[in-house]
Amino acid sequence: MKYNKPPLDIQGQCDVLEKRGLIIPDTHRIVNHLENIGYYRLSAYMLPYKIVGKNEFKSGTTWDNVYDLYVFDRKLRLLLFDTIERIEVGVRSQIIYHLSLKYGSHWHDNKDIFKPIQKYKKHDKNRYTIDVYDKIQDHIRSIMQSNSTEVFIKHYKSKYKEPQNPPCWMSVETLYFRHLSLICEGLKDKDDLKKLAAHFGVKKIEIFNSWLHTINFVRNICAHHSRLWNRELNIIPAKLLKPDVNKKWISNIETIQSSRIYYILCIINYFLQTINPSFKLKDKLMLLFDEFKSIDNRYMGFPENWEQEDIWK
Repeated sequence: MKYNKPPLDIQGQCDVLEKRGLIIPDTHRIVNHLENIGYYRLSAYMLPYKIVGKNEFKSGTTWDNVYDLYVFDRKLRLLLFDTIERIEVGVRSQIIYHLSLKYGSHWHDNKDIFKPIQKYKKHDKNRYTIDVYDKIQDHIRSIMQSNSTEVFIKHYKSKYKEPQNPPCWMSVETLYFRHLSLICEGLKDKDDLKKLAAHFGVKKIEIFNSWLHTINFVRNICAHHSRLWNRELNIIPAKLLKPDVNKKWISNIETIQSSRIYYILCIINYFLQTINPSFKLKDKLMLLFDEFKSIDNRYMGFPENWEQEDIWK
């Protein structure tokens, strides 16, 4: 089948929406939204208001319903991006601290502390490899060669000739979240990772790695402004059945949908209990739901009376 839909101007887009039953009380407003956000991006927020199996809107649906859902999702992404930044900084700090004390200032240049090249098979049976050490070195090398690099990197280059790479508290500071996740996945000595995970109240390193991998995935969704609120994640975080005795967690973990954003919020809040206990994620969520009362958070995996769970008290 060949795609042959012609592009429509803004007025044509408005006409199509009205023909499908959407109520448009203010044409000027919808024109402004379509011009500055785009029909395709906004179309994802039209789906909950359409009749199942038809390309028609449910009776009484207005443009405000669609736009409010878009704004809600945008504010949710901004909230998560803010909290994930705190986790990224906290995890980075602990990686630098633990590994530098054991292996020295330039552990990132020590190939022996990482697993050898790992080979994996995708669902489509194609194979791919991951060389954690090589990926880290490639990134640091690109930073060192960049003309727009950080001031502290420029200072190191101007003052020191050896080693070629700056110490870990400089080099690792330039790494992205995905690099931090790869480091944890790629450490050869499991005790190194156990200490890192234990700092955040996670006993099983498999769960810790799964959480970092998923948080990085969600971070990228937020960074690329993609739909998040009712998304079913295709990278699913492992369930924590035995939390740290000193930390609050979910009482009914077996019933939680781990592919929905609610469980990600619980994971983030679990990290925040170590990294930033004063950050009131629950209060910020409650304010967001209060601002957008029409949003049904069940599509996000929120259970009934979620705010009464220990993790949110």
